[in-house]
Amino acid sequence: MVKRFESLNELKIRIYLWVIPCIVISLISNTLLQNVEGVTKFDFTINNILSIWFIISWFFLYKRIFIQFMEYSNLALVSYYHVTTFFDAVRNYMVVDGGSLGDFIIWMPIITLFFFLTLGTKRGLYYSIVIFLATFVIGIVYLHLLSSESIDSLGQFYFANLVYIIVLYYAQHVFKTYADLEMFKKHAYYDSLTRIANRLLIDEWLEKKLKAFEDKKESFSIIFFDIDHFKLVNDNYGHKIGDEVLVELAKLIQHHLTNREFFGRWGGEEFIVISSTSGGDTVKLAEKLREVVANHDFKRAGNLTASFGVTQSRPGDSIDSLLNRADKGLYQCKNCGRNQVSYIK
Repeated sequence: MVKRFESLNELKIRIYLWVIPCIVISLISNTLLQNVEGVTKFDFTINNILSIWFIISWFFLYKRIFIQFMEYSNLALVSYYHVTTFFDAVRNYMVVDGGSLGDFIIWMPIITLFFFLTLGTKRGLYYSIVIFLATFVIGIVYLHLLSSESIDSLGQFYFANLVYIIVLYYAQHVFKTYADLEMFKKHAYYDSLTRIANRLLIDEWLEKKLKAFEDKKESFSIIFFDIDHFKLVNDNYGHKIGDEVLVELAKLIQHHLTNREFFGRWGGEEFIVISSTSGGDTVKLAEKLREVVANHDFKRAGNLTASFGVTQSRPGDSIDSLLNRADKGLYQCKNCGRNQVSYIK
């Protein structure tokens, strides 16, 4: 399962921790392979400096110290390496041998991505264009000395570079749009106080469960419950304490549910559990939850109890008919003294 990250910085650090070792291995292998064929002093020096620095920066990023300094120092080194290596390739290889740029096309996407990752969308765009213009000027200066093959390679490099800049710029807008949609979905489907499912999401769950019951005969049950005498909590302690009790209750119930159950806040002090169990098993679950609540000492309100209404799906059920039976069970508990579980078939 893909891990969810708490912040953009944590995501960036994780990307760096995976990418930097790959870059170091590439630099070291490039130096070793070139050493066999005859490496230039420039290539040897710059590759070794970058390898050592990237190893140091990886350690600092792993320890989560000097993060911003590491980001910008790596940005400066990568930019310097990119421009100077491009200059060296054009002057010493393309002009002399009439060859192509080779490895630049391969590494260009990750270099451009690094610019955007470090600087963000807007500044990343400006910075990428500046670096592009630096390489463009170098190419123009030596253009009259290049062969047709080298000019073609240079043109492919520039066009590909522009495409990567444009794609990454708009890709970040796409990612932001998806992130905004996820945030909207979170606010639309989850209760702002307790952070559990709200009535809208509960309705969707119930519709799916009812459809599965009709199509595949997969029965299910619901547990409808609320806090006994919750109005007294608000009256005696205030609504702020009342809200804290609801949050504490939601966490308490969640802790005692499994992945087979869906849990949400129906409204006010009313909560609902949708379970794949049926009959006596659901009653046992409701009784367990009742005991958990009754034995819990709420931080600001002391001991409280809850009443539980339980029912099972029937052929021809709708959301309303299902909830009406569960609600009937809940009020039976209220009329019989509260802190009970009532099962309505």
